[in-house]
Amino acid sequence: MTDILQGYAGFDASRTRFTSIPNQVFSDLLPIIDNLDELKAILYGFWRLGQQKGDTRYLRLPEILVDLIFLDGLGDAPDERGQRAQQAFARAAQRGVFIEIEVKRSGASEQWYFLNSLKGRQAVAKLRQGDFGHLLHDIDDVVIGLEKERPNLFLLYEQNIGMITPMIAEKLRLAERIYPENWLQDAFDTAVTHNARNWAYIETILRKWAEHGKESTPKAGRSPAQNLVQNPHSEDDDVLFILE
Repeated sequence: MTDILQGYAGFDASRTRFTSIPNQVFSDLLPIIDNLDELKAILYGFWRLGQQKGDTRYLRLPEILVDLIFLDGLGDAPDERGQRAQQAFARAAQRGVFIEIEVKRSGASEQWYFLNSLKGRQAVAKLRQGDFGHLLHDIDDVVIGLEKERPNLFLLYEQNIGMITPMIAEKLRLAERIYPENWLQDAFDTAVTHNARNWAYIETILRKWAEHGKESTPKAGRSPAQNLVQNPHSEDDDVLFILE
């Protein structure tokens, strides 16, 4: 039996406007997104953020949940639509497209979503430091987010090494799950101090600390990181100074 498709009359030149979407959405995200609601949430998010002005742009979940045009594509029952919208944005945040934070406004909590870009991460970092002056809405506090109290590893990388590629992004997310937050900051500091600004060097420091202990001194009172700096081409490290 052939499905009956709802028709579309085509684009009207007098109404057509365009939304800017990074090419990475098509080259990197589209092949791995396996949920239609998530894809709708991502496209809708780019459209909503594109309507805003200024460097600090974000989506508020309460505003999303009253947009009936968006919700119409997520089910028939009103309760189902709202639930699917929340799940779709949470899924996109877990994937790393958005950064989700929870804020308090007049004693009530609500979710906000920032694009996981340099400007988005910088805006979230300001919020976590108590700087709310750049917002369009008044808030009392930032409660918690998917990142919680972890250092913003993406921001650390961009500030100290350079542009993040999809492969590097995956490595950074894995590192966040494996290593303590203070190790990540300390490893970046060590790399910068010794002018070894690449992820391979930082990752090797972290592996050494995990193997021997961060505070251990196996050789003449030196820490594993110091041994690595003194002898960067050890037997179990094939390449350390490749620039990513």
